[in-house]
Amino acid sequence: MGSETKLSSLKDKRWSLHGMTALVTGGTRGIGYAIVEELAEFGAAVHICARNEDDINKCLEEWKSKGFNVTGSVCDIIYHDQREKLMETVSSIFHGKLNILINNAAKPMTKKIIDYSDEDITSTIGTNFVSGYHLCQLAYPLLKQSGYGSVVFTSSVAGLKAIPTLSVYAATKGAVNQFTKNLALEWAKDNIRANAVAPGPVKTSLLESIMDDSEGGEAIAGIVSETPTGRMGEPKEISALVAFLCLPAASHITGQVIAIDGGYTSKEMAETKLSSVKDKRWSLQGMTALVTGGTRGIGHAIVEELAEFGASVHICARNQEDINKCLEEWKSKGFCVTGSTCDLLYRDQREKLMKTIASIFKGKLNILVNNAGIFTPKFILDYTDEDITTTLGTNFVSSYHLCQLAHPLLKQSGYGSVVFISSNSSLKALPLCSVYAASKGAINQFTKNLALEWAKDNIRANVVAPGPVMTILLENALKSTVGVDNAVEGIVSQTPDGRFGEPKDMSGLVAFLCLPASSHITGQIIAVDGGFTI
Repeated sequence: MGSETKLSSLKDKRWSLHGMTALVTGGTRGIGYAIVEELAEFGAAVHICARNEDDINKCLEEWKSKGFNVTGSVCDIIYHDQREKLMETVSSIFHGKLNILINNAAKPMTKKIIDYSDEDITSTIGTNFVSGYHLCQLAYPLLKQSGYGSVVFTSSVAGLKAIPTLSVYAATKGAVNQFTKNLALEWAKDNIRANAVAPGPVKTSLLESIMDDSEGGEAIAGIVSETPTGRMGEPKEISALVAFLCLPAASHITGQVIAIDGGYTSKEMAETKLSSVKDKRWSLQGMTALVTGGTRGIGHAIVEELAEFGASVHICARNQEDINKCLEEWKSKGFCVTGSTCDLLYRDQREKLMKTIASIFKGKLNILVNNAGIFTPKFILDYTDEDITTTLGTNFVSSYHLCQLAHPLLKQSGYGSVVFISSNSSLKALPLCSVYAASKGAINQFTKNLALEWAKDNIRANVVAPGPVMTILLENALKSTVGVDNAVEGIVSQTPDGRFGEPKDMSGLVAFLCLPASSHITGQIIAVDGGFTI
């Protein structure tokens, strides 16, 4: 099974890495190994480095038999001169261009704070942070020359939440997380994105070395016991997110630190698109979805994305003519989409909608996308009680109630995913958005509670928080309210990648969060705003 087979029928190039090049450090085992396979399956040419040549040769033989385009060389990344030699090799193999840099190699160490020596600290920081920093510096001209660059760091939940005996390791990952944001900010002008994935405990040899230590093993067991999904992660659950972040489909996502931890940190914090993919983690074939507000803008893009991945989708909107027009369009594309009218502000219409869903999908629903929302820009002193009630009712209360109504259907499906469309105004104060932002802030926190409470039913919950996206919702606000245009222009001018988002920038992430490939991601709030909130 080669990369050509995996993507042979793919028409949307946002979901392909064909023709791209990648460097993965620590690529012979565990998460690194899984990342190499994931990138290669999506069509990338990959170079790996590791310290052991025998391990490299063994992996290269295996990948050759699978038809993957992978090369490798020996490098101990703690040494400055070996990092320079590695990048010279990469530059030679890939003709001076590199699209993807995965800083994955790391060194764990478990001790009590008072027991760490200077050498412990220096070597851990050198491997986990300094080496990645230097490799970015060395890779910069290659990434820039490629015209499309993506840097992904393998971080850790230890960089987000205090965990016993991991103080130095955690500090290095905290450094990586902050560096990711600065990198995204500074290099966006060169069309280079940077993101970090932060796994919880994952079944790898690295974890085994930690668990061999009695205190380390106790700490890991404690994390798993507090994880809503009740299990460790798998390397392929991490590699899937890494691959997604490298795809053009993720082109407006930068500066984000995304936990893949089964919800651990959330307790406090027609022909399918890939019809030839044999890996079912990348398919929604046979699954069902409800998308609210699905006739225009982000909702319309989400419906198309889910349908292209094989899902049967039902939409709701207030206007029957808009629904009929969309259904005709989607029928011509071979998508399986149905629709019905519903004004989500009204409880009885929400109940009727869910009865319709239960009937069409025979009592099972895999995906609920709470997308519909209203935005009334005003200064704080100008909002009326009706403004506040209507905005909260449409943006928050309706979504809360739909989740309650959908719970038995999501649970019955055996695999449930709830995605909310929030806003980066809920993450950073913006002019004229106080009530809208409050409604989205409520959504953000509700998502964490939902992820925590429903994990036992195999239902995940996540948030996508867009920046300004040119949709009818935004266009109406720009036309109707003085000052909105200046506020939006100010946001875009402060956005590292310097542009508005597109509906497809959002729909790509929504679709990914619904795929089995993201099965260990829950309770996360992910901004898709070109780096504005970093």
